[in-house]
Amino acid sequence: MKLTKRNHYNPCFWTALWNVSYYEKAVAGLASNELARKQVLHTLNAKSLKIYPVAAERVHYDKNLGVAEITKQAAEDFVQRHHPDQYERFAAESATASYPIYIDFESVLSGIEATPAYQTLLKVATTQTVGNLIEKSYLASFVVIQNLRSHSMMNAMIDWHEEIGCEKFEHLVTLKWMLSDPRFLFRLVHPLVSSKWILYTSAEHCLPLCDSPVLVQPTSVMVALSPRLLLEIRTDTPAPEDAMPTSQKIRNEGLEEYRLRTIGNTFREVIGEPKQLERWGASSEFQARSELMKDVKRYNTLVRATGNRELWHLNAYANRL
Repeated sequence: MKLTKRNHYNPCFWTALWNVSYYEKAVAGLASNELARKQVLHTLNAKSLKIYPVAAERVHYDKNLGVAEITKQAAEDFVQRHHPDQYERFAAESATASYPIYIDFESVLSGIEATPAYQTLLKVATTQTVGNLIEKSYLASFVVIQNLRSHSMMNAMIDWHEEIGCEKFEHLVTLKWMLSDPRFLFRLVHPLVSSKWILYTSAEHCLPLCDSPVLVQPTSVMVALSPRLLLEIRTDTPAPEDAMPTSQKIRNEGLEEYRLRTIGNTFREVIGEPKQLERWGASSEFQARSELMKDVKRYNTLVRATGNRELWHLNAYANRL
């Protein structure tokens, strides 16, 4: 079995839109997902503050994030805690199994990316419109799922499992269970669908994308669907489920709010236009973020130290911490 070495938390077919030429082809319906991985992007590294060109396949990924070893003892302990009624049968079958075995979570991530949630993301990103309630619901699902699989969330949850004495594979298994549970997802998606939505548009690339791009504050959620389209969900403003988003041109104050939230949610890197990244990298906010990230060893510590509630806000599982 060949294990996947690079797990992208932001899919290449999405990040490729931050290449101007590829974005224009996608809007015209001429882009190919097969070519997305090779698109050249520009990235600002959070620790080194360096800006450099890189292919989409070499950005917004973690090495071996989705690979986890399972020993015989860990497997039996997991089943005993989660499925005690099946433990005796499992232990008997496990006695003749060859350990250790390995989980490769990439198949789950690939399956997620093939769902209507991500297909709708691309449709809205290139048309700048949400056509109906079904699309709105799928896009809300994308927001929830993307938050759960983000760089910061995945690493923080793996850290947390280790802190309480659990194996890495337990987070991957329980995350798969959550993503397969319609009731769990409904509890997260429905509050977003029944809130006020605003689409902020731009005629040019002006929205850099960080590694953990779902930006949550107590009153709203922001996520750049493309480098020219920003979605804001006003979670403090109820709205009918079938109410379509209002659309308006993004203003300077909106860009500034997005900039501050994005910097505050950057753990490794930001992709965007070189000149804009230069301005961001030179800002006092990004300089401070860079200094913070240089000393970070575990993401749970960072969450507690900086008060980044947005890492947990959409995740009922994490809210139990």
